[in-house]
Amino acid sequence: MRRARSCLGRGLRQMMATPPLGVAQATEPLALSRPAVRGLASGTPITSRGPVSYASLALTLGTGAGLMWYFGQQQEKKVASQTTVGSKVAGAAAIGGPFQLMDQHGKPFSDKNLLGQWSLLYFGFTQCPDICPEELEKIVEAKNLAEKATGKSITTVFISVDPERDSVAQVAEYVKEFDPKMIGLTGTLDQTNAAARAYRVYHSKTGDEKDYLVDHSIITYLLNPQGEFVTFFGKNMMAAEVAESLEKHLRAR
Repeated sequence: MRRARSCLGRGLRQMMATPPLGVAQATEPLALSRPAVRGLASGTPITSRGPVSYASLALTLGTGAGLMWYFGQQQEKKVASQTTVGSKVAGAAAIGGPFQLMDQHGKPFSDKNLLGQWSLLYFGFTQCPDICPEELEKIVEAKNLAEKATGKSITTVFISVDPERDSVAQVAEYVKEFDPKMIGLTGTLDQTNAAARAYRVYHSKTGDEKDYLVDHSIITYLLNPQGEFVTFFGKNMMAAEVAESLEKHLRAR
């Protein structure tokens, strides 16, 4: 039986807010008949039964659901705001740069080859058992949706972080499984390391020396036609969400 594997990532993790006490309590089951409670002034027993308890239950659950929705929306806005700020402030200056690699046809390929077109860059390795294929399928789907909506083209690029095993021929076979137009890049260890450093991509071998995996960042980068970093997409985003963001950026230019 094949050893289970997973390609670990250092992608961005979405923060989840802890629901307030009132929301957590709203999920607790309520008794349909409450014990008698003494009135503050008269001391008369006050009980709640039947329709009153059902109404109270419905009101409590409805209020709890509303609060959970509200705080969920606020958290999404907070994360979106942090992502936008990160892109604008640290983005262009900190991410991206020149690189010299080899494409799947054995021809030299540099960052200059991407000028004049929108590009999606993903760093991975061809023997990645699950995460890389899932991410590449996702960005190709998002690319197709955005191209159809805007009429503009986007180039998808796969860059190997495992050049010792990812030969030109290996990369060529790999990328055509996802998109016949996808560009596959590899090179010497120094060349691929330089490209990874330029885009702040973490990668490290894990496991057996002969049968190893590569632990790496799971991030896709969007570059504009000037070759500048625009934004990034993490593993937590669905294809439709990536496509929506792509459309926004493509229409803005």
